Amino acid sequence: MFQQFGALFVRLCRLVDTALILLCMALVAGALSPRSAIIDTLLCVAVLELVASFFHLSRSWRIVRLRHELADLTAHWTISFAGIMTLFWLLGDLPLAHATLWAPTAALWYGASLGAIILFRIVVRLALRFWRSFGYDHRSAAFIGATETAQRLGDVFARQRWMGIRSMGVFDDRRPSDDRTVALPDQAFGGPVDRLYDLARSGAVSRIYVTLPMAAEQRIKAILDRFGDTTASLYYCPPLFRLDLVGARWDDVYGQPVVSIVESPFEGYSRLVKRAEDVALTLIALPVILPICLLAGVAIKLDTRGPIFFSQTRYGLDGRPFRIWKFRSMRVADDSGFIQARRGDSRVTRVGALLRRTSIDELPQFINVALGSMSVVGPRPHPVALDDNFRPLIHRYAVRHKIKPGITGLAQVSGWRGETDTRDKMEQRVVHDIEYLRRWSIWLDLQIVARTLLVPFVQRNAF
Repeated sequence: MFQQFGALFVRLCRLVDTALILLCMALVAGALSPRSAIIDTLLCVAVLELVASFFHLSRSWRIVRLRHELADLTAHWTISFAGIMTLFWLLGDLPLAHATLWAPTAALWYGASLGAIILFRIVVRLALRFWRSFGYDHRSAAFIGATETAQRLGDVFARQRWMGIRSMGVFDDRRPSDDRTVALPDQAFGGPVDRLYDLARSGAVSRIYVTLPMAAEQRIKAILDRFGDTTASLYYCPPLFRLDLVGARWDDVYGQPVVSIVESPFEGYSRLVKRAEDVALTLIALPVILPICLLAGVAIKLDTRGPIFFSQTRYGLDGRPFRIWKFRSMRVADDSGFIQARRGDSRVTRVGALLRRTSIDELPQFINVALGSMSVVGPRPHPVALDDNFRPLIHRYAVRHKIKPGITGLAQVSGWRGETDTRDKMEQRVVHDIEYLRRWSIWLDLQIVARTLLVPFVQRNAF
């Protein structure tokens, strides 16, 4: 039943999402607009459907992780809610002069609807997992090509049982003794490709993953042509993991599929989400950091002569230079050349030593965040001299400039804070910065912020 009506089932869940949002509007926000309920409902449905077309919410969930689905749902409803509120405002139903009256109701509608659709999707997912645990709603999958790609996918299907995909084995005319194949165990082989073709013709296999290397172009084309007259779904899996992908995604250029090898994770709505996160964290931090900044400024002035702030050119997003702001922690010197701070550096003032150890000297960078040249979380911007020195020495050093630099980052909370006087230390920073690009999520950013608050107490490598 699920195999026959799977697409219809996913679409039905989309309709339930819309119904839950409209139900919440009727229960908690019925008085938002003075127009008739029918017109308001139609406007909401129109916005929801328009925004949904950008999020592919009608695709199969079989290989989509729950957290990714919930993230898409959250973004879909947030953007839709903003669009609906804007539409109501343009129609004159939500005057700004009376925002204190309708804003709490609107916020309650947003929160109730988001909670309802998330809860519904979680329940559906749990129900599907329970159903599949009895052997129902499973898909059979086979691989053509005894390669590392087939081995990796087979392991994924075996571990992630919630997908409901059963592997029938690897089919290849070449045996493990061939240098062009991986040493899979005998039980992992299903036989030659001819046998898989017979299984596909009989309908015994629903998915076929072609995992041959990209160099076998003619062989791949022949296989796809041959299996094109079966009912099995065909997928080609190029071994792109060997290319050390960063922010990889598929795209289409007038019918030509392309895949990004190195790309920023902040494309499309992710950029808006990241910016909204920066603004929210800045507003939350301001009441705490403003008194600290005032005390730091007074202490700097009383300790030594010179300006309170120190600014320097650093490379930011896409390698574009910007001015970074910090509290001055060193004595003013006539020499403008760059010399990295070291342990016991005589240039560091008494107050400056405390500011650097506690990272209070970095707090003025919230100005950079407000101006949009930095994020709260991201790769730390290095002095230009360090960038120019290490860029030709470290593989993919410049990839860290694919996103805005941050006040704190994954490298800093992982122990790579402070002086980078060796190539190994800088390589470790770059490794963590690129790992951040691969793993970025709001949850990861919040973890890094929380760990940053503990860094001054557990790390002593900043001076």
